[in-house]
Amino acid sequence: MSGNAVEIYKGQDFYVPSFEVKLAGRPLGKDIVRDIIQVSYKDDIKQIDSFDITINNWDAETRSFKYSDDHLFDPGKQLELWMGYFGKDPLRLMIKGEITSLRPTFPASGQPTLAISGQNAQHRFRGEQRSRAYMNLTDGDIAKEIGHKLEVNVETNEIAEREKYKYVLQDTQYDLVFLMERAQRIGCEIVIEEKGTNGQSGKSLLRFVPSDQIRRVTYRLSYGRSLIEFQPELTTANQVNEVIVRGWDSKNKNKFKGVANRNGTRTRSIDRREGEQGIQKSFEHRKEIIANKPVNSEQEAKTMAKETLEKMVKDMVKGRGSTVGLPDLRAGSVLIIDGLGKRFNGRYYVTSTTHAISDSGYTTQFECRLEEV
Repeated sequence: MSGNAVEIYKGQDFYVPSFEVKLAGRPLGKDIVRDIIQVSYKDDIKQIDSFDITINNWDAETRSFKYSDDHLFDPGKQLELWMGYFGKDPLRLMIKGEITSLRPTFPASGQPTLAISGQNAQHRFRGEQRSRAYMNLTDGDIAKEIGHKLEVNVETNEIAEREKYKYVLQDTQYDLVFLMERAQRIGCEIVIEEKGTNGQSGKSLLRFVPSDQIRRVTYRLSYGRSLIEFQPELTTANQVNEVIVRGWDSKNKNKFKGVANRNGTRTRSIDRREGEQGIQKSFEHRKEIIANKPVNSEQEAKTMAKETLEKMVKDMVKGRGSTVGLPDLRAGSVLIIDGLGKRFNGRYYVTSTTHAISDSGYTTQFECRLEEV
């Protein structure tokens, strides 16, 4: 993985940040663009992607408010945000979404502004809380069925297609919450990707895949060069050596269980490295027992135990940092970070990013977790 990492500090220019905002597929007029003070985009593997645009709301000549009394940015309108750098590569489509809120400010001093916020295609997955049953389907089948209904392409993998369930109930839940719960049970993530080339947006893609199989660009960041700042945190407070999931077979009237041990996880964290065995000793006698979640078979119990432990391992080392603006650095990307010393150097999976362009330039802030496969 590290051999394919893009080293962003070699031969690349990051001098003239650029953005474009489109309403209903059409670019804003130049006079409106000149009023924009800041644009930002945020994504997160656990939340709906969103955008924020701050615009000057005061017309000094007419002494009136430009946009808060206008219908140009009314909630419900479709908006696209493209970001990148002028003249080198095409701008990247960051989000294609829907305006959901307007927040004008009327300060004691300075000019009034208007903050315009919205969310991406995942917002449609919260249309209403639904109750429905899925019969003889895999998790991948369920994701495709929901995605097709909302006109979103869905990509799954062999883990999502592995087990077919006789009966799965969506009990008064939003589609997005229900899909996230199904994904977490089998160690997958829900990621929405906006498709756009040559200034034209395409159909959104929902990926229902494990974090180690999300195909996004890998960057190498070095502290003191391309990595502006970074704050990692190592914690063993919630770590265990073993997870046990207990279940009950109502048909055959017998108990069953699934067990997962730390030595069998796909993900390696610091405690599996040479010379770091002392960390694992601090929790080697701890166990997590799950007996209050419905499981229908021993195999399902084993899968839940395994993926619960995988999630704990992934959360052992987390970090947050910032770098120069990289429009392709998104939640689901991988970072190879060095310059931090032996303990905290490594492969990090990005869980959220915030991209912002303002008068001070273009920066990307990110949160991540140490996740070596």
